[in-house]
Amino acid sequence: MNPFLRNYATPLSFVTFLATGVTGVMLFFELRSRTLSEVHEWVGMLFVTAIVLHLVRNWRSLLAMLSTPRSKVVVGGLSAVAALLVLVNLPFSSGHSGHDFRGLQQVVQKLTAVPIAQLAPALGMTDNEAILRLRKGGVAVTGPEQSLAEIANDQHKELPKLLNLVIAEPEA
Repeated sequence: MNPFLRNYATPLSFVTFLATGVTGVMLFFELRSRTLSEVHEWVGMLFVTAIVLHLVRNWRSLLAMLSTPRSKVVVGGLSAVAALLVLVNLPFSSGHSGHDFRGLQQVVQKLTAVPIAQLAPALGMTDNEAILRLRKGGVAVTGPEQSLAEIANDQHKELPKLLNLVIAEPEA
């Protein structure tokens, strides 16, 4: 067995798991900064590398574990969920997958760049309704001249979440 794998695969997996987990929880609770997001992404890539090394190191044990029916069901189910998440998010990808979704991205970028006063009628509502939906979602809006892109940038909010607040049907 390779001494590097024997000595470092599991500890590296554990440390990168902790770092990815902590930064992921911070991002989940909207404790965002550009640096935090970048650290999370880079540590996530290191985590994937560490897991591959860990799997190479523990290959026999992994195969033995995966031979049980329960493991097959769990791994199959989680793989299906992961595949579904990837497929659902493909329209918002940057086209690196070989699929070209740039047209959809450009439409969303153009829609979110116009003032709410212009966007709202295109979505079948008044600008006051759109602003009210955003405010109910905890977003500060100064007026209909703001665009969703400006608001997202100024308040460090995710643009898809803002667009969803405006588009989603209000609860009865």
